[in-house]
Amino acid sequence: MARRVKKRRKPKKEEVQLNLSDYQVPGEKRVYWEGFGGIMGVFLILAYNLQYFFVGPPLHQNITPDATLYAQWWWPAILIILPPLTWGVANFLALRRRWRRIKEAGPGARVLNKNHPKLKAMLTEQSRLLGIEEPEMYILEDDTPYLFSLPGKRSAVVATGPVLEAMNDEELAVLVARELGHIKSRHSRMIIVCSFMRRTHVVLQILLFPMWLMALFLRGWVDLAEITADRVAILVTERPSLVNATFVKLAVTADSEAQISRDDLDAYLEAGMDTTTDSAQMERHFRVGAFLREQEELRDRIEEVTEFLRTDQGQEALQKIREVKQKIA
Repeated sequence: MARRVKKRRKPKKEEVQLNLSDYQVPGEKRVYWEGFGGIMGVFLILAYNLQYFFVGPPLHQNITPDATLYAQWWWPAILIILPPLTWGVANFLALRRRWRRIKEAGPGARVLNKNHPKLKAMLTEQSRLLGIEEPEMYILEDDTPYLFSLPGKRSAVVATGPVLEAMNDEELAVLVARELGHIKSRHSRMIIVCSFMRRTHVVLQILLFPMWLMALFLRGWVDLAEITADRVAILVTERPSLVNATFVKLAVTADSEAQISRDDLDAYLEAGMDTTTDSAQMERHFRVGAFLREQEELRDRIEEVTEFLRTDQGQEALQKIREVKQKIA
């Protein structure tokens, strides 16, 4: 009887996938943990000092029983659990408000093949490219143009009608890629909580003081997280000029006092730096240029987008995303 020879299995090739370290802004993780850990550290120090100087045992045996807080150890315990407790409350309130808006919009707000086929296909393709589970997407009726992403098992991308009206398909691809970048990088939850704490009623800010303080400390991290998401949009589209143009258009669309029409903005972006066409074109350049000069944060983002692909990190990430595109093509 012939002996069966087992065939050796060929080693599997390592799967190519874009990782957070490939595109994350240097220092983002450090700034996050400095803010998050700093708040926890502050309340731990407060709890320790309260226990040592006022409560007494077991840290300080010389506190007399007639002291006001003698042996009332639950006061330091409250200080320790206050940050995670207020985090849970703020997280619940912030997300509940946004999911309620989606529920009120009804099933017709959800992006499906039958109502938004191009947008649905874009969402599917980019999710595969970034190696994440495809989130749901909703279009809300609102006069204000904005986008945001929601975290969790049922993560979602949410946009308003004016965004779809103002952007063409390529520009929408940039904005969707940014929000998927937030989901992949796990930014969405903290960004929503920070935004909620900065804008909520002053009474809630007082009641949830640790989270209000954390939102204040993490303002620098939010800026870095936005740049990280911008980098995802660059890698997905491979067109920095398109990404920059989309940022400008979204900023103009969101600013009701900009007094720049969509036609003027489109003409400005198409003409680039050519102001010799006619007097009307020169006037457009003047208005749009004046708007951009007032938007310091927007200018910084544009410079960062341009600079990223010139770095070693950007070139390596671009090479990796191209390999992923070839694999899923």
